[in-house]
Parts: sequence; C-alpha cells; structure tokens
Amino acid sequence: MKKHLFALAGTLPNESGFKKRIRFHQGWWRAFVLAEDEGNNPVQKTEKVCNTILNGDVSKKNFLSERILVAVEQTIDDRKKAGSGIIEEQRLYNNLLSSQPLCFNFFGELYADKALCLKILQQYWPELTEVTNVIFEYSPKQNYTKDNSAFDVAFEVMSGGRSGLVGFECKYTDTFSSTEYRKPEYERIFQKGREITFISDYDEYTASKYNQLFRNQLIAEASVQNREYQFVYTGLFCHQDDNSAFRTGTEFQGMLKNGEEKFKVITYRDFIEKVQKQDISWEQRELSMMLWARYCGLQLSDNVYK
Repeated sequence: MKKHLFALAGTLPNESGFKKRIRFHQGWWRAFVLAEDEGNNPVQKTEKVCNTILNGDVSKKNFLSERILVAVEQTIDDRKKAGSGIIEEQRLYNNLLSSQPLCFNFFGELYADKALCLKILQQYWPELTEVTNVIFEYSPKQNYTKDNSAFDVAFEVMSGGRSGLVGFECKYTDTFSSTEYRKPEYERIFQKGREITFISDYDEYTASKYNQLFRNQLIAEASVQNREYQFVYTGLFCHQDDNSAFRTGTEFQGMLKNGEEKFKVITYRDFIEKVQKQDISWEQRELSMMLWARYCGLQLSDNVYK
C-alpha cells in the first residue's frame, strides 16, 4: 500500500539529500493536497517530474490564496509594461519547487495588507514607520549594475521622514549562481561604497559563493549613492534546514560593515512564527498554517516517503 502511495506522488529524479526530500514533499502536496497530475520536467521536457503541475496556468493551484494570485497577476502585468524584472510564467504557475511562486506565497499577503507588512518588517528593523509598496522581481529603472540582477521581493518603506527600500533574495532548493560575474559598473559602485558598507576585498565578493548576494547588495548601494532612496536594507530568505544557504548568508553578513543591521538572514520558520504572533484575521492565520504545511511540514509526507 505504501509503495502505491509513493508512486502516486510522482516521478522522483535520481538525487539525494535536502533537495530530494523537499522535491518529494512538493510531489506529495501536488498529488494528495492539490489532486493534480504531474507535469513535464522543466529540463528534460519529454519526461515527467513530481514537483510540477500539468496546466498550472489554468488551475492556478501553485498559489495558496486568491489575494496571492492577484499579486501574481498584477506583477506579471506590471513587469510587461515596465520591460524589467524576469517573470518565467511556466515556472511560476507549474513548478512547485521554484523559489518564484514560493516568494509570492510568503509575501503576496503582505502585498495586499501593508499594515501587516509593516508589523512583520518591524520585527527586523523596528525603526520603520510605513510600507508604501511591495514589488516582486524588483530592479531599479536605472540599471546601475548593467545586468539582470533583481531582488525577488522588495518593500518601499519609510523611517520617519527618510525613504528606504528593503530587498530580499529568496531561496528554496536552488543554489546560488556559480558564475563569477564581473563588470566595471560593479567595481565603481563597490569603490564608492567602500567606507560605508564593504569591508572585504573585491575579489572575495565576486567569488562564486557570494557573487549573487553581492550583486543584490550593489543594487542597494547604487540606489543610495544615486539618491533614489536614503537607505536600503537587504536580506536572504531561506529554508531553516538549508544549511548551505544559511551559512553563506551569515558569512556574507559578516563581510558588511554593520552587517547585522544592514543584512538579515530570515528563515521560513522565523517568518511564520512572527506572522502568527500578530493580531491577524482567521484567514491570515490559516494561510500561515498552509505555509508551514507546504514548505516546512515534512512530517506530513514522512510516512509515504519512508
């Protein structure tokens, strides 16, 4: 019977460790919670894989609420008009293992509820006084880094009379980019921010381990240098059991002056705990439980997996 249930979860590639366990949980979610057929493998397109939905662009089942779906559709429309920020719609609608739908599921409710958004951000930066906008796939209109770097989600905020931005890189099972990108624009922004933010050598930031977080940090620095915002905070949002991502984020934090203030490493568990401690509606509390079940509650699929 258990072998039959395991097979219902779908096709599992030959892999091991954290990613295999998370992939199976998303296959279990697709089969036993969403009751959807598995879709095609995004890489081997002629094969099936358990963590994709067949025709998710029609069912919209990759998202946990109607308000989150509104944030998704408005963002797609906004990105098309702006011509910036990369939204891969097949990945967004069909891939349960992707960090892009995860980002919308965690932060889409904050897009709809700016008051709750402020309360959550104040848990990390108490001096914030207002949230004016929530933007997915945020990149400045002025492409300071001359590349495709973007925050997965950003919050335009106020601290008293000072305008600012909070930008997060979101990770699920995807690793940081291994490519060592270097551009003259990077070094110019870096040198200008040397006394204020950067305390390590340029070559250390551009190494593959930190390159992606560094490029996001350059967006932050350039935005302040060009007076688009008066301050910018950054962070990494990752699974509490993703030891590699957590370690990389913590190390990067230590490479910034006043890093614990400027750059936060936030886990799914920590975020959900902070949401649940707020005075929220029952619908929002249900959503927080759904976030736990889908992204953290591996014990729900343990009996089938084992």
